[in-house]
Parts: sequence; structure tokens; C-alpha cells
Amino acid sequence: GEAQLIIGTHALIQEKVVYANLALAVTDEQHRFGVRQREMLAGKGKMPHILVMSATPIPRTLAIILYGDLDISVVDELPANRLPIKNCVVDTGYRQTAYHFLKKQVTEGRQCYVICPMVEESEHLEVENVLDYSRTLQEELGDEICVGCLHGKMKPREKDAV
Repeated sequence: GEAQLIIGTHALIQEKVVYANLALAVTDEQHRFGVRQREMLAGKGKMPHILVMSATPIPRTLAIILYGDLDISVVDELPANRLPIKNCVVDTGYRQTAYHFLKKQVTEGRQCYVICPMVEESEHLEVENVLDYSRTLQEELGDEICVGCLHGKMKPREKDAV
């Protein structure tokens, strides 16, 4: 290994990949790396510094921050000229207005996302699930707008495709 800086995907932590002198490993979207994968990356060098980044830290990482040996840095500023993010919760009676708003925003080149509390239908809770609701949204918004479906039970390749 002659490279001094390597940027890549999970391929960087395969057993066959060897580093001459790994001093720092940075992983973004840290929740996509499993415990074993993070351990394997740390084991690629002689006590390399590890920097994990995420806007959505997983519970295990939060526990390590609170009770273990993980320092935390907070980026509390938006990039220059970034527009504010707007979000809202709407009642079912407001949905047609919300669908119209979503369609308008996407048509103007923006992106939208909808968060559902469940992946699949529940026998015990009457809440929207992502599998059914993504189909409902596709029907409401029409074929000219692509509605993706993303949830934690999907394989990494499926998530990346979305």
C-alpha cells in the first residue's frame, strides 16, 4: 500500500486489503457499518485513530458516548447559503393538501421524504407503515414522480439503489 489517503466503500475493510501504516480511519454514515466491520477497520493498523461521523447515531454509539470511551464533536452550524429545512406533521384530513404540496416541490426539483412509524402493517397499532404507504403515495402522486421506499430491513444494496 503506497497510497497515503484512501476513500472508498466497505471494500476497504475486506480481509485481503492491507495497509502499510494506517493512522486514521474515518467512516461516514457510521450506522451502515456493523460492529465487526468497525473492529476490522480498527484492526487494519497499529492503533489507528478512528473518527466516526453520523447525523443519525445508532443506540450502541450513543451508549458508548455516554458510558464508554468515545469523545463527541458537534457540528452545530449549517453550511453557508443553505436554506432551512422545513418539516411538519399533518392530520389525515390534510393529506390531499400535503400531496399537492409534495408534488409541487418535487416538480420544482426538490426532494421530500415521509417518515412512517412502522415497516410493515401491525396487528396491534393503527399507524401507517412504509411498505403500504409508499404504494399509496405513488398512486396519489402519479407516475411522473418516483417514490422510493427505504427501511432498516432492506439489504445494503437495496438501500443504495433507493
